[in-house]
Amino acid sequence: MTLSLPETGSHFFREHPIAEREVRRRALPEDRGSSPPKACTVVIPSLRLRSTWKTCGLAALLSLLCGCAAAMPPAGAGDLPKAPQWNAPGILELTRDAEANRSDALVIVQDGQLLYRGGQVTRKINTHSVRKSIMAVLYGIAIEQGLLNRDDTLEALGYDDRLSPLTPIEKQATIADLLKSRSGIYIDASGQNWERPARHSSRPGEAFFYNNWGFNALGEILERKTGEPLGTLIVEWLARPLGMQHFTAGDVDWDGIRGSSVRQYIIYMSADDLTRFAVLVANEGEYRGQRLVSSAWIREMTTAHSSPATDPKKLFGDYDGYGYLWWTRHSDGRRRLHADGWGGQFIIIDPETRLVLVNRRNTGTNLLAQGWYLWRGVDTDKAYVFRLFDKVDRWLQAKNSGTTTSRTP
Repeated sequence: MTLSLPETGSHFFREHPIAEREVRRRALPEDRGSSPPKACTVVIPSLRLRSTWKTCGLAALLSLLCGCAAAMPPAGAGDLPKAPQWNAPGILELTRDAEANRSDALVIVQDGQLLYRGGQVTRKINTHSVRKSIMAVLYGIAIEQGLLNRDDTLEALGYDDRLSPLTPIEKQATIADLLKSRSGIYIDASGQNWERPARHSSRPGEAFFYNNWGFNALGEILERKTGEPLGTLIVEWLARPLGMQHFTAGDVDWDGIRGSSVRQYIIYMSADDLTRFAVLVANEGEYRGQRLVSSAWIREMTTAHSSPATDPKKLFGDYDGYGYLWWTRHSDGRRRLHADGWGGQFIIIDPETRLVLVNRRNTGTNLLAQGWYLWRGVDTDKAYVFRLFDKVDRWLQAKNSGTTTSRTP
């Protein structure tokens, strides 16, 4: 089954996990209690759907539509310390229109302390392109462990596309080229339906183009070099040290398309768990006194290696730069870091004040729900999220300086 999503206005780079082969239903956090009911696998032609149910006698269609209650999920980010402004009237006023702007989960943190938390914060939702920003941190850890080098070429790594073999020139693309999205490899890729340049129109490193082939290749290369599944790496390198309470190694799926052997990795993660990851980046690689990746890597990762000064402005959409799988933007005279995924998956960070905003839009956790969203779903209003972050940042600055602001919140 193939569903295609038309472009709707900007470069946004629509990623969806429904491809030609299988789709596995992701169990919601409520389905994953500490004492789950007996699991079963429901098989439909070309689809393998896995979940946990109190009874295995449901029809396959009902298994797509229904779940059953289990133990409540853990507290999630609710155990983070509360900021002095936690749920302050000013914060509640600023966030009161979140649901009306199609935000399904919203968490705001400053310096590791909660300011606001509401919506489906414990529900595991497809991160879509935010997966790439997670991958950038994993690569920092791998490189600092000596498992990879940013200058490693695809040729040296022995990496190729079996269905669309790379040319000798394409094989000279490096890990850094893939991280910067400057690989010059323009091959049809899973999760990408926007027009790409003609193949061989650029050499590795010459031009920026937001390109899923390179993003997807990074996931496969990391697995091969470490000998571990991606889900396990996220657990060991991020989820466990960050105290994530919902993510498991099984929350990574893979899919592919005809014409390329390179598969797309799909990461499901709750807003609460994603908040812990965002705080790690805001703190330049440190979380609660434990360093997971160097501050030098975080700075290199979030430096704009491509911008309208180096490449056509239209390639950057709402942003003014691209680092290692992270976007950059300037607003109110301040630098912002962005992870941006289809539907309304956002991380926004002010690296100076360590203000973090995580927004999620539930694009569906099973086949029918994802199909419905592709057909009729409406994304979180991106402009609203951008404005909200700026307003909260200004409000906090005014509070911290002991002054008031005449600007409308």
